[in-house]
Amino acid sequence: MAHGPATPDPGKKWGWMLALGIILILGGIGALVHPFAASMTVLTISAIAFVIAGALQLWIAFNDHASTGARIAEAVLGLLVLAFGVFLLANPARGLVSLTWLIAAFFLALGVARIAIGFSIRERSGWAWLVFAGLVSVVLGGLIMATLPGSAMGLLGIFLGIDLLSSGIGATLIALHMRSH
Repeated sequence: MAHGPATPDPGKKWGWMLALGIILILGGIGALVHPFAASMTVLTISAIAFVIAGALQLWIAFNDHASTGARIAEAVLGLLVLAFGVFLLANPARGLVSLTWLIAAFFLALGVARIAIGFSIRERSGWAWLVFAGLVSVVLGGLIMATLPGSAMGLLGIFLGIDLLSSGIGATLIALHMRSH
């Protein structure tokens, strides 16, 4: 009797998931202990991503078979994204402030959108929680803006630390669940 290829037992991979969880938790703790260094890491990775994205957009603009107007728009977008990435790398302190402004604006816009959606679905149960989440986002955005530029030097690192901690705890809990099943 022929047997197909062996299917890996997901229960045997819990150790790798646990290791991932521990690494993420340690990274989160490190980011919270050294928020400025973590903020600079976020800035550098973001800047490199912007430079690469801008260069790719320029390549697309010059290799696209679209209309001249579309190619010019693609090239302008590519130049803007590339220039922002170079700006972040060349001016890290100002770059942190710029990224923190963007995050504050994101929280404000997200909060306003959540509030509007929440009020538009008042006939559904739970709509007030969406409005509450929107209010929290608006308050966070306002607090970030009110504390700029000083908060920019560590805020991104704190956000990174919180994200890494929550991801690490989640991965650890998944690993423990996998082990017991």
